[in-house]
Amino acid sequence: MIILAKGENIYKRKDGRWEGRYPKSRKADGTIHYGYIYARSYRSVKEQLIERKAQTALFYLKSAKEFQGTFGDWANIWLNDIMAMKLKESTYASYSNNLQIHIFPFLGQRSLKKITASDMDQVVKGLSKSLSASSIQIVFRIVKSCFEAARERGYIYLNPCERTMLPKITKQKIQALTRNQQKAVEIESLKTDKGLPVLLALETGMRIGEICALKWEDIDFEEAVLRVRRTKQRIAMPKTSNQRTKIVETAPKTANANRLIPLSLKVKNALLKCKERATSDFVVTSGSRSIEPRTVSYRFEQIKKKLGLFNVPFHALRHTFATRCVELGVNIAAISSLLGHSSIKLTLDTYTNSFFEEQRAAIDKLACL
Repeated sequence: MIILAKGENIYKRKDGRWEGRYPKSRKADGTIHYGYIYARSYRSVKEQLIERKAQTALFYLKSAKEFQGTFGDWANIWLNDIMAMKLKESTYASYSNNLQIHIFPFLGQRSLKKITASDMDQVVKGLSKSLSASSIQIVFRIVKSCFEAARERGYIYLNPCERTMLPKITKQKIQALTRNQQKAVEIESLKTDKGLPVLLALETGMRIGEICALKWEDIDFEEAVLRVRRTKQRIAMPKTSNQRTKIVETAPKTANANRLIPLSLKVKNALLKCKERATSDFVVTSGSRSIEPRTVSYRFEQIKKKLGLFNVPFHALRHTFATRCVELGVNIAAISSLLGHSSIKLTLDTYTNSFFEEQRAAIDKLACL
């Protein structure tokens, strides 16, 4: 077993010795060739590493390939020549827009190899004037990856993003509907086919994009289950495109999001009723055409208006589904699977407040022993 000494390229080997790794040179393809140091103590390895790193730093800089262009030049090469084939169309558009709108005004014309950690601090400071903490972190991850690709190819020695302090994200909890509110929303949504997406969200926990991409072929009425296979979203296109936005249909958000969901009798009957009049491969439509998330959101707004509900985004319906599951004592792993979360930890973090009452009940039971 190899044990990592936190924060260092120093490991404890199975044979009891310590192993240190340092960048020694570059191979013909530009990747790093590492050198290794072995000793019986962690301290000995660390001292030798410091010496070796000092000796190789100058050589590393001299041997690095020269890149004379600006950050903007490199970012375009990185995005279009290296990343484009690996990214979904929606992800590519997001990267492109974030770079053009938020980063190029600060760094686009700066020499790639002259950008420093101090420059990155100023970028974050500038972004903080117009973006939320979560948006800054999204933009920063893209920029950091871009610089890291340049470092791996020897165009820069250090990634200037390594030491940058980012603003902390304060998560705003989405409130679930009360049982009475949920009942009222269900009754209103059952009055017309336009309310079907609302019922699906409340009874299955599906995301709005997954509901818009749902097809009749994804539903097995005999087994009373549906399969989430895809999602639909409207993305902002890069400035170089003739289109401002575009509807795209992609694979679900994560591997776990491709999932099987049992149908309640209420949802099954609503779907069967809708299928009798269906003229499209898609479940949620406008006439014979499938619709997009913002149309579903607009329809939900009409239902909320009738019921006098405010500050309730469509995503609150998914949150309501999960909350009801918690209240009924459904196993956390089952809830996580139904929601298509990437991990049980994400489910726990998202619904901490909902699980608190369950935790209190457990403590009360212990007190009775």
